[in-house]
Amino acid sequence: MRYKWKIREFIATIASLFYRTRTSRRRVRDKIRFKNILSTEKLPEIPVKKAKNNINIAFCFDNNGYKLACVSIKSLLTVSKNKCDYNIYCVVDKKFPEKYKKQLSNLLKNTESKISFLYANNDFDKSYRANWPKAVFWRLLLPKLLPNINEIIYSDIDIIFRKDLIELSNIDMGKNILAGVKDYNNGYINSGFLVMNLKQIRQEKLYEKWIKVSQQKKYKNPDQDLLNYTCRGKIIHLPLRYNFQPMMGKMIFKVHTEKEINDLKNNLVVLHYSNWMKPWHDKKSRPIYSELWWDIAKQTKLFKE
Repeated sequence: MRYKWKIREFIATIASLFYRTRTSRRRVRDKIRFKNILSTEKLPEIPVKKAKNNINIAFCFDNNGYKLACVSIKSLLTVSKNKCDYNIYCVVDKKFPEKYKKQLSNLLKNTESKISFLYANNDFDKSYRANWPKAVFWRLLLPKLLPNINEIIYSDIDIIFRKDLIELSNIDMGKNILAGVKDYNNGYINSGFLVMNLKQIRQEKLYEKWIKVSQQKKYKNPDQDLLNYTCRGKIIHLPLRYNFQPMMGKMIFKVHTEKEINDLKNNLVVLHYSNWMKPWHDKKSRPIYSELWWDIAKQTKLFKE
């Protein structure tokens, strides 16, 4: 795999020299390096009994992000149809419009999933976040906003789901704090998709520590660096299929095993459009696999391409 990757990366680098802009060069490199990494054919599915219990999952977003949240949630409900349902918790601010709540709630029609809206408090308002929006810290509020829930899956809104989360919901967290997918070989994880052990966070009083540390240190990636720093040694590393970020580029081949990469072809669960190129941008500025996002976005009737 490593030998093949280096050859493909060399070809990608040469091909990108013929393009002018940063985004066009990146797009052509990714098309070459990730060619055939995802399957376009659907495998026949074995009928399974529907999961008895709803799976807890949380999303955090402000007014500007509600449309993206609709796409992410719609994709989750679509791939989970007749397999499982969810308790969906949306952390928003107190000014979040009722009409947006209604649009999000309408996504759940004909399902047994439930949606709840939680209002973000001001505990992290003084935290350092540079140019990041306030919502970047709202995932850290979950242990306090959901005092009666022990574990929850957290997802960014620039994510679409390709498979349900039944298997992940059965993870044994033990006394670990987080479960996530590695960005680097040193164990550093991406915070865009996580399993959070809320019970353990409360027992170890990490919430209070997060507030304090977030005001003292100026992290490059505020919440992500903070979580990796404070939870070191208590993180479970999930397979790549739970947070495939094409924008990681060649780092994916350096950090993840051949088995993990091959696993994406038919078992991808989470497709994460991280970094600066987004599917909803102008066509010339979109990353690879944007068409998969648009397939879902059109179903929400909130986007016109």
